[in-house]
Amino acid sequence: MKTIDTFIQIDNKDQFVTDIATGFQKSRILFTSLELGIFTIIGNESKSAEKIAEESNCKPESLEKLLNTLVNMQLLNKKYNEFSNKVNSLLYLSKESPNYLGDLLHIASLWDNWSNLTDTVRNGEPTHYQSINEKDNEWIEAYILASYRASKSYINHIFNHIPLSNPRRMLDLGARSANHSIQCAKLYPRLDIIAFDYPRVIEITQKFINRSGLSDRISTLSGDFLTDDIGNEYDFVFMADIISQSSFKTNIELLRKVYDSMNFGGVVAIMDSFYDDNKTGPEEANLLSLNMMVNTMEGEVLNDTDIWFAMREAWFSDIYKIRTNFGKSIIIGKK
Repeated sequence: MKTIDTFIQIDNKDQFVTDIATGFQKSRILFTSLELGIFTIIGNESKSAEKIAEESNCKPESLEKLLNTLVNMQLLNKKYNEFSNKVNSLLYLSKESPNYLGDLLHIASLWDNWSNLTDTVRNGEPTHYQSINEKDNEWIEAYILASYRASKSYINHIFNHIPLSNPRRMLDLGARSANHSIQCAKLYPRLDIIAFDYPRVIEITQKFINRSGLSDRISTLSGDFLTDDIGNEYDFVFMADIISQSSFKTNIELLRKVYDSMNFGGVVAIMDSFYDDNKTGPEEANLLSLNMMVNTMEGEVLNDTDIWFAMREAWFSDIYKIRTNFGKSIIIGKK
């Protein structure tokens, strides 16, 4: 078909609203592609839509539309009606790659609850709540991978800014992948560490510890940190992304429990996303607040005043905040 030189261009001043409204489409395309294993099936080869459909148990005509869109999104190549992975897709989206971003499946698992945001806002509670003990193994593994990948970007930077003086015993409360425990063990050769998490999580935590070669210095303890014994005589307690999972009242009770578990002079470091006092930012805190609302029964993002008051109610002193550029703050307190 002949194309003439005329090009029609319009100025949509409201386009930014449409962009927000349709942003979910590309997310859903990526999640569906991961759930179907498209990038793993293609691997290092070039394959037709029919072949990929056969291996992914899909209708070829439907799948080809998805594959063509992935080409447009710069995630696949297409040549002679065969599809191949872009370099970055093979690197990050294939399960065969050591750099596979498997944690994206955790984000995908949040889709249904976020789709019920309207009902949650109306009713004030999640529509389909599941405790950690009700989640399947795939969800738990993706959740821990998400935590691990998030921590990789900052893990080498945070502990040098926490005022520790030759700590001998540490509690990593809500350890997940134990990445914080592993980093502290490297920084403090005489430090013995307890990595604490739910029983079904701690099984995977132990695998990360074993892989690090530090299992002689990092022990595990499982349970519910709100109701079970968390140990004692700690010089340092680190809590990452724990405070936002509970209510203000529950957090005061938890912080008192942490206080009681520590030696005098011990340090607690709480890393999480916190609101500014107006509760309109930063963006990470606002999004986390909604995520807690649709996925937990009482999760609540606190602001600076809230967390300071909660720590004072738990008898901590010398409280101050360390800001970061990765969407979280670290609140320091001493016993």
